[in-house]
Amino acid sequence: MGIFGNDKEQDARIEALEGHVRLLTEILQETQGDLARGRIAILALKAQVDEKVSAEDVDPTIVKLNEDLAVARKQLDKSSAAASESWNELQGGVREAFATLRTSVDKAYDRITKD
Repeated sequence: MGIFGNDKEQDARIEALEGHVRLLTEILQETQGDLARGRIAILALKAQVDEKVSAEDVDPTIVKLNEDLAVARKQLDKSSAAASESWNELQGGVREAFATLRTSVDKAYDRITKD
């Protein structure tokens, strides 16, 4: 029994809140992808400007980062389309894909900015 006997209203509110949390989570993950894409572009530009790093060193790194971004975006798409019961499991995959992408971007940044 819900608070004050309003089970249907309470269930509707909980469902609305769950939908809102999912939407916010998806928006946050899309933003993470956009930020990663921006960082990749900045790294590429920095490498060109600095001229300290050869194109042979940068190009494979950028290709790898773009591949990691593609994997993260695929996971995000799966998450968005997931049924309610498997949403949490897929969210774990999305978080893992973005963590891998973030680690790759950080490693690339460290490599490019080494003196």
